[in-house]
Amino acid sequence: MKHVLTMFLLLLVLSATLSGSGRGFGGIQLLDGYSAKRESAIDVVAWTILGKCGLIIHFEAGPSEGFAASSADIEKYQWFRQQTLGRRKVLIALTKPGIKTDPDLDTERNLPPGNTLLVTFPLSSHRDHAANFVAKVANQEELVDVLLMTLTFDPSKGTF
Repeated sequence: MKHVLTMFLLLLVLSATLSGSGRGFGGIQLLDGYSAKRESAIDVVAWTILGKCGLIIHFEAGPSEGFAASSADIEKYQWFRQQTLGRRKVLIALTKPGIKTDPDLDTERNLPPGNTLLVTFPLSSHRDHAANFVAKVANQEELVDVLLMTLTFDPSKGTF
């Protein structure tokens, strides 16, 4: 009985750490109404953030991930920004309306192609080692929610 109680308390503490604190992978701070779910993947770390009104944010990171947001694709974007936050470089882009990215992403929320927010954190000097957040946004409020959460990501708080 003592072992069962100990395991129960351990699971309770672990679940509170991951969901109740609003923290998930990479120290990310989730807004109220959002949850993070670990996905299975072979060569990357993958999570999905699920939230209000059906907003879905996909996260993948690994040594061969590549950059979702890249200055090489600037013609596909409404806007593109590269910024240093603290000591971390981040690339952020919003695709133009009508620009197809991932067919599954376009049908996932039944939204027209385009308006996909891409947030990339380069993770090393290797050109493909990156952490990417990708979200199909329906409006400005969703765009702000994605940015408020993804920009709290800290690669030093995990193995990516």
